[in-house]
Amino acid sequence: MRIAGIILAGGRSSRMDGHDKALLPFGKTRLIDFVTERLLRQLETVVVNSNGDPAAFADLHLPIIADSVSGFAGPLAGILAGMEWAANQPDPFTHILTVATDTPLFPHDLSATLGKAIAGSPDHIAVAVSDNMWHPVFGLWPVMQKEELDQWLRDPQNRRVRVWIEDHPHHQVDFPLVTTQSGERFDPFFNINRPDDLDRARAMIAESHDWKTHP
Repeated sequence: MRIAGIILAGGRSSRMDGHDKALLPFGKTRLIDFVTERLLRQLETVVVNSNGDPAAFADLHLPIIADSVSGFAGPLAGILAGMEWAANQPDPFTHILTVATDTPLFPHDLSATLGKAIAGSPDHIAVAVSDNMWHPVFGLWPVMQKEELDQWLRDPQNRRVRVWIEDHPHHQVDFPLVTTQSGERFDPFFNINRPDDLDRARAMIAESHDWKTHP
C-alpha cells in the first residue's frame, strides 16, 4: 500500500468572518502549518488541496492542487483531486489519506490504524470514527475509485461524503478519546468552526503532554 496524504484546506468560512481557516494563526504558526507538520510525521508525501491563492501556501514547499470539478462540490471534490494527483505521479500511489485543516489534533497513528484496517482488503475505504460519530473526511481511499467518483460528482445532487462511503465496501475504524493531564477527555477530531474553538484547541494542546511534544 503506497499512501499520499491530502490536506483538505477548504476555503473561507462565514463563521470565521470570511477568513480562510487554513491561514488562521494557531500558536506561533498557522493551522495549515500545524496540520502539515502533524501529517508529515505519518507520511513522507503530503499535498494540499485548496481552491484559493496557491501563493498563500508557497512557504510549505508542497504540491498545491485545486479541485478538478467545477463549482464548489465540497470535500469529495478535494478527495477526487487527491486521487487524480496520486494516480498521475511517476510512481503512482495506491491510496490517499485525507485530513481536514480545521481539525488539527487528529491522531498520530491515523495513517497506520486506517491502513491496518484495510490491509487485507485494499479496495475498501477506511473511515475514522470516535465516540460513535463518523468523521467522513478522515479516510483512507483507494485511488482506483477515481473514475467512478468523477462520474458520480457530475450529478450536482451527489455531494455527501458519507453517502459515497456507504455505497462502497468500507471499514469503520474507532479511535479513542484523548485524556489530558487534568483528566478531561477530548475528541481528537474536534474541529474549529468558530473563533472560540481556536482558543479551545490551544487549551487542549496545553493540557496534553502528547500534543505538546508531537505536533
